[in-house]
Amino acid sequence: MEKTYRRSPIDEEVAKNIGEFTLVVRTEVDREAISLFPQIPNLVAFKTTLKRGNEVIGIGTGSSVLNQFNKFLGRTVRFAYNSSIIDAIIRSTKILDAIYVMPTIQKQNEVDLEGRDKQVFFGEEDLPQVATEKQKSFLKKLIDKCDNSNKKEYLTQLSSPYLSKFECSKLINQLLPQ
Repeated sequence: MEKTYRRSPIDEEVAKNIGEFTLVVRTEVDREAISLFPQIPNLVAFKTTLKRGNEVIGIGTGSSVLNQFNKFLGRTVRFAYNSSIIDAIIRSTKILDAIYVMPTIQKQNEVDLEGRDKQVFFGEEDLPQVATEKQKSFLKKLIDKCDNSNKKEYLTQLSSPYLSKFECSKLINQLLPQ
């Protein structure tokens, strides 16, 4: 008798995010930032644009000042440069709540459980539907009545503009009296 291995939901979700991503990182001198601070001598500023295909998914900035406290030219420039790249990446993670990026290369036998094409997805049909006002209102009433220690966490989730219908339903089910 062969034992079948069943992956947990966590393993399945993690597997969707494993693979290679093709991103373009474009860094340039941030002349706008430099012009905004003419009173700061020796300001070094970069602007980095992070793209996937033709779609911009993050724009970041980084700056540093060459002065008596920060006197190494290479380090000053590298710090501003690295900061702009990191900032672009951080900002892209916020955008990725609205744009779902899947790896362009995954294992060949891997099943795409959501039936998507390993590309960036836009549009209502591919994004989770946002919770309705009726759902949110009902959830708010349940949260107000609960004496749960997680009340603050529930309120935080309720205030999210990205709360999906599915997530809202799960929260409602958790808070309904058993």
